[in-house]
Amino acid sequence: MTEHIQQVENSLREINRLKRKITFGNIPAFYHSVSTSLGMAEGMLKYGFENSLDVLTDKKNWNIKLLGGMEDKLGDIVCEHKPRMSIYKVFTKNGFEVHCVAWKGEHELHTDLVNHPQMEFKFWHPGSMKVVFRIAQLHTFIQMYFEHGDEADLQLIRCAHNIAEDFVDQLLTKFNVQKVYGVSVRNFFDFAEQKFKEKGELYLPNVYPFQND
Repeated sequence: MTEHIQQVENSLREINRLKRKITFGNIPAFYHSVSTSLGMAEGMLKYGFENSLDVLTDKKNWNIKLLGGMEDKLGDIVCEHKPRMSIYKVFTKNGFEVHCVAWKGEHELHTDLVNHPQMEFKFWHPGSMKVVFRIAQLHTFIQMYFEHGDEADLQLIRCAHNIAEDFVDQLLTKFNVQKVYGVSVRNFFDFAEQKFKEKGELYLPNVYPFQND
């Protein structure tokens, strides 16, 4: 994983150099914004800073009784099981996002809940806990690429796909993942390309009914 992250970091640096060469140093503000968003996402993968997963991986918020957990002599919480989670890859009006949805009993939990014996977290607040990853306005950037993009823009989109998929792979190690569902960056790129060729309207696929709450 570390080697692959290093490759992504180097790739992003090379893509930015290519963009500067193509534009003679006049990098558009929108490209810079998306590139910066990707750099932050890459930093979250490599260094863990500004990590929105902290509240989900904090075992102090886990229902350790339900997860077969205990606190050892050093005060560390050790659990036999990890909380169940569904992972959704979605495009919203804000950009590409990865959503985590907790479970209660045999169903996904889409509403606020606190201290329920069948919930694997002590509290669950979807409004602040669900969105764990975002590349801002990536859908608009992809649409712009088909209208007047260049090779650097295409490479940046490919880099976004790799970073997003690496992030999802990390989630698989942190939770008891019940399913991974939705639209990858590459999926949406292919869809946008088809719509562009057909001169059709590009819309955001509705992956699951709660993605905009």
